[in-house]
Amino acid sequence: MKLPERLLRIASYVPQSSLVADIGTDHALLPVYLARQGTCSRIIATDLQAGPLEAARSNVGLFNLWKQVDLRQGDGLDIIQPGEVNVIIIAGMGGVKINEILGRAGEVLQQIDRLVLQPSVGAGQVRRWLLGNGWDLVDEDLVIDDEHFYEIVVAERPGTAEKRLQVARSDDRGDLLLEIGPRLLEKKHHLLAAYLDKQIRDMESALIALRRAQTPAARQRRQEWAGKVAFYKAIIDELNLGSDPGADPFEVWRP
Repeated sequence: MKLPERLLRIASYVPQSSLVADIGTDHALLPVYLARQGTCSRIIATDLQAGPLEAARSNVGLFNLWKQVDLRQGDGLDIIQPGEVNVIIIAGMGGVKINEILGRAGEVLQQIDRLVLQPSVGAGQVRRWLLGNGWDLVDEDLVIDDEHFYEIVVAERPGTAEKRLQVARSDDRGDLLLEIGPRLLEKKHHLLAAYLDKQIRDMESALIALRRAQTPAARQRRQEWAGKVAFYKAIIDELNLGSDPGADPFEVWRP
């Protein structure tokens, strides 16, 4: 079974011997991989829809992994009991949905050591939720798979309150850092400049489409995106110039 690069990278952030819940598992490719690699002795794989779970059953049965992979149908973490797992993976959902799932997890989330999240959109919203709810952003990654960029956000609890407060700044630049990925900037990820360049091109295309709109909402959107484009271009310039690798990005971009 060939695993997409996106899922391979997610798997690399799962600690050895973890008890894992893969929420929205689809075909259970990731749980099957983790079990076959010996990374996890137990993985709970959930999906809301019956169709994907049928495909998941086929894949689990193909490798006779019934003792390692527990398939469950249900919504989010509602079908996980407190203490059953210590690592949660949520991949391929929008940021709003991921926040919704985590927000109602209650006692289950209190016993989790690590979250490995791959939002399809809205990664900035996920980062803000994590920092606002006592989690640290311990790592981030970018991967290109099938000509698409994917962001991976890894969070743990507890962490250093000082770093959380720095990242969670309420000014515009601090907020844009959460859109970009502060850990991506911190380690000067080799794909970050290309990723930001794509974001800039998308926003500039949208600005052209909005140039004739004169509603207050459109004017505000143009102003926000123009500022965002300028900020992203400044970061790309800094990355291309090769600034001090030991510099604190929260200091570099503090106004």
